[in-house]
Amino acid sequence: MAVSSTAHPSADQRTDLNTDLSIDLTGLDYDFLHYIGRDPAGLRRIQTFYLPFFAGCSQVVDLGCGDGEFVMLLREQGIDAAGVDADDKVAAALQAQGIPFIHQNVFDYLASAPSASVDGLFCAHLVEHLPYTDVLALAQQAYRILRPGGRIVLATPDVRSLYAHLETFYLHFGHVSFYHPRLLCFLFEHAGFTDAQFGANPNTASPLLLPVQALAKQPPPAAPDSDSALRYRREIPPQGGSPLHRLSHFVKGWLARWLVLPFTDSLAAAAHDRLVRIDDNLVNIAQALQALNGPYECYATLRKPQPAGDLAAEPAAEKAI
Repeated sequence: MAVSSTAHPSADQRTDLNTDLSIDLTGLDYDFLHYIGRDPAGLRRIQTFYLPFFAGCSQVVDLGCGDGEFVMLLREQGIDAAGVDADDKVAAALQAQGIPFIHQNVFDYLASAPSASVDGLFCAHLVEHLPYTDVLALAQQAYRILRPGGRIVLATPDVRSLYAHLETFYLHFGHVSFYHPRLLCFLFEHAGFTDAQFGANPNTASPLLLPVQALAKQPPPAAPDSDSALRYRREIPPQGGSPLHRLSHFVKGWLARWLVLPFTDSLAAAAHDRLVRIDDNLVNIAQALQALNGPYECYATLRKPQPAGDLAAEPAAEKAI
């Protein structure tokens, strides 16, 4: 099919082009993530932050599990966990490691999973690949397959982080949209979830502006006392042992003590005050920059509410234990 070089192809032409090219996307995401460099130890450190959210869960599914690091973390905690991912190369890697895995598209899995079949769902860096309509569909299906009281945790690039904008979000070809954690809370509450919480993962501190971050944490300089303040030496060194030299030394010392030192002390005090003000301004600037450059990953977590009867019975069950 010929396409004019002077005009953009129409939507139909683009569809035909894609069909003619027969683009093979198999393993593309897996290859890209390994191309930019995977750090399993760093990823475990980041995802360890989310483990406490699943305390008490017996069965958790990681939607879009990638290399399965979080599945392994959960299983190390004694939780029955499995991953879901459609990538063929992910499937081969996880099967080789013996990691429980469902080789399926996330939405196909959600549609086929029985209702109230799991009590925990984890979605790390999935929603930013989806338009908001698909995020709503994700919320509705997640609500269906979670047991009452079950929890979902979503992790995504933090739109409030400078580093996320400059380095992480636009690095991946599949990213569609940032999602503010409050927006995620709204979308999932719209599907029926409650007990929404959100925040930033402190284990994803931005590597940008590290000297500025260190400056923001430094305490201000302490004001010197009168004896240790910056000043010229109080003692005028003697220049001889004769009576005339001793008299001259006494006069010079007296003049320095009563005429010179008060002037130099005031200069030193003024210089110190000015330095303190400069330091305060630098710390304020550093704190402002740090606020723009917080952790590059945020999260939202919500629960599927329990029926009112179960809520009423829960304290009695706890008391019996």
